[in-house]
Amino acid sequence: MGNYSWLKKIYRHYIVKNLLIFFVVCMLVYISALIMLSFYTRHGEFLPVPDLKGLTAKDAGVILRNHSLRGKLVDSIYLATAKPGVIVGQIPEANSAVKENRTIYFVVNATLPEMVRMPDVVGVSLRHAESVIEAQGLKVGKLFYVPDIARNNVLRQTYKGKDIRKGVKIVKGASIDLYLGSGYN
Repeated sequence: MGNYSWLKKIYRHYIVKNLLIFFVVCMLVYISALIMLSFYTRHGEFLPVPDLKGLTAKDAGVILRNHSLRGKLVDSIYLATAKPGVIVGQIPEANSAVKENRTIYFVVNATLPEMVRMPDVVGVSLRHAESVIEAQGLKVGKLFYVPDIARNNVLRQTYKGKDIRKGVKIVKGASIDLYLGSGYN
C-alpha cells in the first residue's frame, strides 16, 4: 500500500478533488440529458404519412388528426386533369416516416383555371409572336398561311375559331391560332 501514497496525496489536493467531482457531475448531467432527449423526441417512433392525393382539404384534415398529424394548405394550382378542390401534391410524400404532430403540407387543384390577358401580335413576325404568346403563358396553335406580301407576318389571331382582341382574358395555356402571310413568290 505504500506505493500508492503519492496517489492519495494527489487526491487529497483540493483542486484535483474538485476537478474529479466536476467531471463526475458533468458526466451525470450529460447521460441524463441523453436519456431525457431520447424520451422527449421519442427516438425510433415513426408514423407513416397517409396518401392525401385526391381528397379535399377538409377530408385530409380529418385523416391527419386521426393519425396524430397536422395539415397545412400552402398553394393551389390548376390542373385540367384533376377534379377542382382536391389535393394534387403533398410534402412529405405518402408512406414517408414522420414523428407525431408533424405538419404535412399540401397543394390543392384550383376550382377555376388561371386567366391571362391576350397580347396583340397582329402585325409582327411569327418568331416575335411566338415569344410574346409563350411569355404570356399561352401556346401557339395552328398556323394558317394566306396570300399576303409580308411572309410570316401575323395577319389575324384567333381562339377557338374566333378572332380575339388584345386584353381579353382567356385560360392560361390556351392555344392561339395564327393567320400568316404566305408571301408572293
